[in-house]
Amino acid sequence: MRYACLIICLFVCVSAKRFETRCKLARELIKVGMPTDVFFGHWVCLIEKVSNRDTKAFVVTPSGKKLYGLYQIPSRWCREGKKGGECNVACESLLDDDIRDDTACAVNIFHREGFKYWTQWSARCKNDNFITKEIYKCPDLISPRTSPERMLHSDSLKIRRRYARSALQSRYSYFGLQWLQ
Repeated sequence: MRYACLIICLFVCVSAKRFETRCKLARELIKVGMPTDVFFGHWVCLIEKVSNRDTKAFVVTPSGKKLYGLYQIPSRWCREGKKGGECNVACESLLDDDIRDDTACAVNIFHREGFKYWTQWSARCKNDNFITKEIYKCPDLISPRTSPERMLHSDSLKIRRRYARSALQSRYSYFGLQWLQ
C-alpha cells in the first residue's frame, strides 16, 4: 500500500508541467501566440505570482471557488466535465500541458476585465517592470539587431491592425454581411 501511494505521488509530480525558468515560460507563450506587446512582462509576472509557472496548479478557496492552471482561471470561465463557461472550455483542459486554451481564455478575460481581474497582478505586478526587463535578457527571444523598444512598437502596430480588422469583421457579421479578406 505504501508503495502504491509513492508511485501515484511520483506519477503526479513527474507529469506536472512546470516551466523551470522565466525564459522557458516566455518562449512557450510566444510559441502559442501571446502578443509580445507592452503587456508581455505583465503576463509572465501574473503567471509567476498566481501559479508559480505550474500548468497543474489547482486551488479551491475557502469560499469554494475553484481556480485552474497557469493563469488560475475561475470556474465562471470554464465548465467541469465539458466545454462551457464564458471561455467555452472544459476546466480540466486548463490543467494540461497545452497552454493554448489557457492563454486564449486569459486573453479573453483581459479584454473584458483587464489585469485588475487578477488581484495578484494588482498587488504584485502592476507597478513592477523588473520581470519585463529580465525577459529581454533571455537569450534567443530577441535578435541582437532588434531592440526591445522597436520590437514592442512593431508588435503594437500589428496588434492594433489585427483588432481593427477583427472589429470590422464583427460588424459585418452582425449585419449579416460577408467579410472579404
